[in-house]
Amino acid sequence: MKHNVNPALALARHAFFAGLDADVLDAVVRWAVLRLYEKGAFVYVEGETVPGIYIVVSGTVRLFRTSEDGREQDLFHAAASESLNDASAFDGKPTIATAQAIEPTMLVLISRDALAALMRDHPQIASAVIREMAARLRDLARLAGDLSLRRVISRMAGVLLRLAGTRPLADLPTRNEVAAMVGTVREVATRTLRQLEAAGVLRLEGRSVSILDRGQLERLSGERWPGTS
Repeated sequence: MKHNVNPALALARHAFFAGLDADVLDAVVRWAVLRLYEKGAFVYVEGETVPGIYIVVSGTVRLFRTSEDGREQDLFHAAASESLNDASAFDGKPTIATAQAIEPTMLVLISRDALAALMRDHPQIASAVIREMAARLRDLARLAGDLSLRRVISRMAGVLLRLAGTRPLADLPTRNEVAAMVGTVREVATRTLRQLEAAGVLRLEGRSVSILDRGQLERLSGERWPGTS
């Protein structure tokens, strides 16, 4: 697994540390411990006590929870310069989700004690932490609302639009991962995709989706997305 990337650059782009003076950023870098993970490797498992905050340098980490019957629900995917285990890094309690590398991934770990020291010595970091945690709370509240109030087909439409961005194509992960992103099971996710195809909204070609009627997807999702006029 090869990574030709600079951990300091990923830290400088993270919401906690963006805009710091060079000497303050150097202090952050000195506390960072490099960790490498192969595709499919678990960074930590739900319920573990994790030593600090992880920040993605390269690759992608999937954060998800698992129900008693084995159904998985994605919380978010952390990409370069995004972090995971934020809550446990501050309160020291067991983590609330499982973190798994979905491709070869490089992380840096900043321990709980180191993060507390950085926030104490550099108040601008503490202010940035508060802003970012508030944004995370809003995102989770929105996800909870989607799961409780919106139909599967509406959630699927939103996922497809998010994956496509401004393009007319969306590259899907595995059906199990799509199901987790939507908050359902594989069979229901597959059936929903086929329903959308039968309605002429999209065309399925393996794990590639061609969006034929973006307006209808937006109406189903209940939101406007990038790429529309």
